[in-house]
Amino acid sequence: MNRGILTEVKRIQKCFSDSIYQYDYKKDSALYRQKYKAFYGEKIKNLKNLYQSIYDKEAMIGKVDPNISFKTTSGIQIENNVPQTGITPPVEVKNKSIDLAEVENYQQLEELKKQLTLDFPVYLVEDLDGGTYRCNLYFMIDVDGKFKNIKYKGASDTEFGIISALFLYAVGGLEKPLIYNKKPIVQNFAQPIVLRFE
Repeated sequence: MNRGILTEVKRIQKCFSDSIYQYDYKKDSALYRQKYKAFYGEKIKNLKNLYQSIYDKEAMIGKVDPNISFKTTSGIQIENNVPQTGITPPVEVKNKSIDLAEVENYQQLEELKKQLTLDFPVYLVEDLDGGTYRCNLYFMIDVDGKFKNIKYKGASDTEFGIISALFLYAVGGLEKPLIYNKKPIVQNFAQPIVLRFE
């Protein structure tokens, strides 16, 4: 786990808290709301910049084979429709639908699903109001097992979506790459995160 990413998120949030702490809602609610809006906008901008800086630095090692599609019966969602050019897969796997259970190390995906909920850094979103927060993470697992091209969509709260993506970047990747036919593979995945705060 890359704790440096989570530490930077906490630093950004502390700057926001320290800035807004200087204003008293009871003394001047209009000024407080104005400052809160400005400081919150700055916090979101800084979180987005952190996310974008990590996203921009990564480079894919492998390529998705568009002629192999994976299917699963578990809660893991696989994104199979990603066009890649310049790939000539071996003849024996062209247009083949493969059960994810045939992929070596696939069990790590179930562990990841649990980790994203159980180990989610709730201390980074403690300022959110109570309720259910959702976010869909779309990402690739490269031939080295690292998570790449992480995108967040459908987030019920912008801050929650960004922090969810940054948390997946902090997790970093699988312990071992996914392997099919004795070769590491690249695959797209989608994983929802749903947390309830009371």
